[in-house]
Amino acid sequence: MTARVFWTELRRSPLRWWLPVLVALDVAMLLGRDTWWIGVWPEASAAAQLPAYFFGLVLGGGAAWVAGRTHRAGLTEQLSASTRARWQVELPVLAGTLAYGLVAFVPGVVIAAVVSAREAGPGFLWPSYLALGVCLVVLSAATGHLAGKLWSSRFVPAITVAVCLFGQTMLRPIRFYVLSGHPQAEVSGPALAVRVAFVLLMAAFALALPPRDARLGWSRARGVPLRPLAAVAAFAGLVAVAVAGPLLVGRPAPARALCSDETPRVCLWPENRKYLGPVSAMVARLNSLPGGALTLPPTFYERGLRAASAPDAGADFQFLAGDLSVPSFLSSAVIARTLPDCEVPSDAEERYSHEVFSLDAYLQLRGFGDAAALGNDGGPPGVDMREIARVASLPDDRQAEWVKGRLAAVREIGGDCRDR
Repeated sequence: MTARVFWTELRRSPLRWWLPVLVALDVAMLLGRDTWWIGVWPEASAAAQLPAYFFGLVLGGGAAWVAGRTHRAGLTEQLSASTRARWQVELPVLAGTLAYGLVAFVPGVVIAAVVSAREAGPGFLWPSYLALGVCLVVLSAATGHLAGKLWSSRFVPAITVAVCLFGQTMLRPIRFYVLSGHPQAEVSGPALAVRVAFVLLMAAFALALPPRDARLGWSRARGVPLRPLAAVAAFAGLVAVAVAGPLLVGRPAPARALCSDETPRVCLWPENRKYLGPVSAMVARLNSLPGGALTLPPTFYERGLRAASAPDAGADFQFLAGDLSVPSFLSSAVIARTLPDCEVPSDAEERYSHEVFSLDAYLQLRGFGDAAALGNDGGPPGVDMREIARVASLPDDRQAEWVKGRLAAVREIGGDCRDR
């Protein structure tokens, strides 16, 4: 493929009119969702690759339309009789489609890097997540191109692309995307390699398979039934993707965690450095309750920094959607240290749970320090969050009395209780 042919294909491709739509979808899916990923390199990397799944649907439909020009122009028979290799005819077309898809993918990557640089500190976007995004772009273009060649209908190719890509949502083992990028996990090298191989296989099919002639049916190459062979190869590739293992695997804990200087300490994965201040402030608010009403662990760990078998490791916190999810984990760790270990009679379980849930709701609210952010509606079963918000607005000494009252109620309900 010469550069002149490639540039000619770029200029004549209908996708040149679709490019603004692809870019708009990329940026909208990046910034139109919750932006808690900003400032954490692995989360920003995952956020940058995810829009490729969504605008890939449009790209695949466009690829099918471009590849279907052969049918619409009535050139199927002439191209089948051409002396040029099939892939030489198709390569400029598919390359042009890929170029538009990759150009649409780049703005989201650049934006994710720029908006994260100030808070994220040392490091950069993780290449493995970006490779997933590129795989999605190539897979969308190749699938659409292939569908446009094999079906002459104006509607079937786009429908085929949508079905194939949305199928990933239902079939987790063959997904080519991730929803988040927690520092505790990374993209599996073998799983990524198999996906890259599958994408290249689909691109090869898109280039090599001749279009279907409406009169002659499915073409053969020297008597070889190409359609069944391609279907078997594609199925085998999907099986390989499924058995390659999970797309995300656990990362080993860093040699040195990022910890605060205060007591109790807060220790995070280094990639989550932007949260050290906010989480330390949450712990400080819990620790400032006077009168020794609460018992806090000496160190609060982010999940994955210590072995799961470590004491109280089950209460280690995690950033599920930014720091909004942390107070519930901190509350669990404090309750595990503060509440006595009681043998609760069966007829008192409901009252016991109410006291524990009330204390849990209060600790979450005090830790986060913003009733409006956590919400006053809902909450644990049977707990009036408006009442909890009222308690959290009292002076600290009154709040400490309320907490001691809840602990006394727990001891009274439990009957046989002992401190942990």
